[in-house]
This record gives sequence, structure tokens and C-alpha cells, in this order.
Amino acid sequence: MNRREFIRSFVVTAALVGTAAAGLLELGSLVQKSQNSELVQATIQQSTSIQGSTVANGTSQSSSVAVPSGYSLIASLSQLSGKTYAYFSHPTFGSSLLVSIGGQWKAFSATCTHRPCTVQYQNSVIYCPCHDGTFSASNGNVEGGPPPIPLPEYSVLVQGTNLYVGNSQIN
Repeated sequence: MNRREFIRSFVVTAALVGTAAAGLLELGSLVQKSQNSELVQATIQQSTSIQGSTVANGTSQSSSVAVPSGYSLIASLSQLSGKTYAYFSHPTFGSSLLVSIGGQWKAFSATCTHRPCTVQYQNSVIYCPCHDGTFSASNGNVEGGPPPIPLPEYSVLVQGTNLYVGNSQIN
């Protein structure tokens, strides 16, 4: 084998090893994302379940409450008392997040706009654990990382002792 053949073989081998290493890193990222998603889904199931009913403390919401047009009943304010955030299943958009900012509730999609990964609420910021994306908890705007667009936001209406979320996106 002459020098040229050796260098060509070395370059091809190095490229194959590099591709394999990148594949393993991506596979590891997918496994971690899957584990994070399972943890958040368990939290969602424990936190709040909508429309009919049962919420974390096991009480039932009254079915005689008139729901405002264009909104869905999410929880009573007593069920959210003392919480700064809660996951819920939006009837139209699926996995969603309620965040309390200075006593005012905001509702966002809980799915990162970069890749389908469930976001978390940490230190007053909405955070995507899969690729380190961050969103503003006040309006869903991207603050850092790879997400290309803000989190979809839904209107929130507090009426009487209940919290309702709009059935359409507002941003």
C-alpha cells in the first residue's frame, strides 16, 4: 500500500467513525428526550385532567357550570391555589401548560416548537430540556436556543371560581 492509498483509507475510516459517533450521540439524545417526556407525561397525568373531571386532588368539577362560548373549563381556582404552574390537556391542542405570572394565569402549548418535546416551567422560564430552548413565561416568545417560533398561547378567562382556556390560539 502506497502513501496515497493509506491516506485515502485513513480518511474514509475517520469519516465512518465520525458518522458512527454522531449517530450514537443523537441516539443518546433521543433516549434522554424519551425519559424526560415520560416524566413530564406522568406529571401531567397527576396534575390536572380536563373536561369532566377529575383533578389532582380527586374532586369532581360541577357539570352544571355554564362554560363561556369559545372556552373550555380547565379547573377551579381552589384546585390551582398555591401552584405556580400546572399541565393540562387542551381539548383542541393537546398537552398544555398553565403558568401563574404575578397572580395572572397564562396558557401555552406544552410542546416545544423546535422538535416535539414537552417543555417544563423552571425559575420563571419555560424550558425545553431536549435542546436547551427557553421561552418567556409572560408571552411564549423564544428567549434562547433553537426554537424557531414562540409557543402557541391561548386566552385565559377567570370567571367566578373557575378558570377557562380559549379554544383557539391567540398568537
